[in-house]
Amino acid sequence: MNDLKRTVILFNPMNIRGIGDFTLPMGLIMSAIKIHEKYNVVIVDQRIDKDWRQHLANLLEENPLCIGITAMTGRQIHEALRVSEIAKNKNCPVVWGGIHASLLPEQTISHPLVDYVIEGEGEETFAEFIDALASERSVNKIAGVWTKEFGQPSCGGKRPFVDLDKLPPIPFHLVDFKKYVNPRHYKGSIVMYTSRGCPQRCTFCYNNTYNRSHWRAFSSSRVLDDMQRIQSEYSGINHFELWDDNFFVDLKRAGEIADGIRRLRPRVTWSVLGAHIHDIIRMDTNYLALLKDSGLKEMVVGVESGSQRIIDLIQKNFTVEQLFHINRLLGDFGICPTYSFISGVPGENDNDIKKTIEVMFRLMNDNPNIRLGTIKPFICYPGTTIYEKALELGFVPPKHLDDWSSFVWTDYLNLRIPWVPKKRRELLSWLYYYSLLMNPEYMFINSKLFKIIVSCLRPIAKWRMKHFMFNFPIEAWLIHIFQRKIL
Repeated sequence: MNDLKRTVILFNPMNIRGIGDFTLPMGLIMSAIKIHEKYNVVIVDQRIDKDWRQHLANLLEENPLCIGITAMTGRQIHEALRVSEIAKNKNCPVVWGGIHASLLPEQTISHPLVDYVIEGEGEETFAEFIDALASERSVNKIAGVWTKEFGQPSCGGKRPFVDLDKLPPIPFHLVDFKKYVNPRHYKGSIVMYTSRGCPQRCTFCYNNTYNRSHWRAFSSSRVLDDMQRIQSEYSGINHFELWDDNFFVDLKRAGEIADGIRRLRPRVTWSVLGAHIHDIIRMDTNYLALLKDSGLKEMVVGVESGSQRIIDLIQKNFTVEQLFHINRLLGDFGICPTYSFISGVPGENDNDIKKTIEVMFRLMNDNPNIRLGTIKPFICYPGTTIYEKALELGFVPPKHLDDWSSFVWTDYLNLRIPWVPKKRRELLSWLYYYSLLMNPEYMFINSKLFKIIVSCLRPIAKWRMKHFMFNFPIEAWLIHIFQRKIL
């Protein structure tokens, strides 16, 4: 009975509004995978729980063992600190985990509102930590746990990666599952993760540190079992979105999953968030036919730049000609790619950006069945290779945990980026907004009003992008103001 078990609160802070974030809080769900039967684990998701304050207040009255809070770099940190203060006022131990705390554990544990940090994967570390806390044993020597020993940051050491297939069944029941089904996407889609990490070494990616450039995956049979279980236990699932960092690393495994998906009953469709050109180029026509037949509808492909010089500089490991080739191939098989781009990496110039725009238009001409993403201003996050380069160029990172909360691309104009002068930051911002205006169907924006406005301004945006003309960017300013309000 739950009333005989000690309560463990897990909290997922709000990030960006207006994006229509239906992603399951998988980091928290997986952290509970080994403790949910022994303890009363309660997940509070600020994104979907309008009464989260009262819900949290009630839970804090139960004298919980602790509250575990996850946060990525950016706005989640602001909300996470606000919740940490609420918990501390009730004498509840505060544990931070997630990407940001794992990349900067010393700075995170040094904050007065943070008592412990779980570095890296939480399944085994958090279970060992909770058992120690419940039995009032010391947690100081637990691998993966950061504490304050005599007021100084201290860690019990690195913990090896978990063996994914040896983990117990995922406890989806810990959340109100139906609230994470996106009714506007394929009439009912749910996000899943089937692997972790990526073997590529893109200089701007956190995977180089967080996953140590390793790729690990659930077996194809385990993935298909989870899909079948979700289908049988929860209604309204017509589409699976696989949000892996890099799904197609093992083509044999991915093919087995595709073959299994086409055998699921009732039939479903699916999409892939993370696909790399290096892997797609290895697919033959039979493989692509299998993907099409299995119901694969779309995949997000990170291009980042149309300039081969920049592609090589950031170690993306493909050529522009390979991009054009896979674009035509995917078009032939009716699989819709969404291409993502960035601007503002150290060393980039106007000619590189113009090449990116040229590539975007050629991709559209060669394959009308695509979704172009945006050209998003690059921000150097901790844990990336390029972050070290940024430090060499004079970048001064936030000195305190609180300050990372404003380190977001939506506030790009106000960030201190030494290699990008203020005037050029304005150009890159307009570039982002006009690339967004070119794409009313942009997959990560769910505001209907926003999409209507974008549709009306699309012809102007295409003209400006094509001619690299961003003088008097009235339309971009309007979208900038509107987006800041909804985000």
